[in-house]
Amino acid sequence: MAAHETHEYVTKGFAMHEINRLVSDGDVIEFTLRAERRTAEVMLVTEDDVVLLDLYDGDRPAWARLAQLEDVAIFRPDTTEMFAAA
Repeated sequence: MAAHETHEYVTKGFAMHEINRLVSDGDVIEFTLRAERRTAEVMLVTEDDVVLLDLYDGDRPAWARLAQLEDVAIFRPDTTEMFAAA
């Protein structure tokens, strides 16, 4: 992980409303779905806990319910370092 990124790990133990507050548009997330580890950028988060994901493995964008994702890791840039670089 680069020095300019922070991350949070979210597990199934969190209530869905807590995960929905943590996942934001533009976040890069790693998650497990059907025993497969995936990485994607969150393009959109809806009010009913559905996310539009731009998968990094070359697949087209996909919709997923946050409740289906396991072992979610959220990566986002450190905003203080982003402004310093600009």
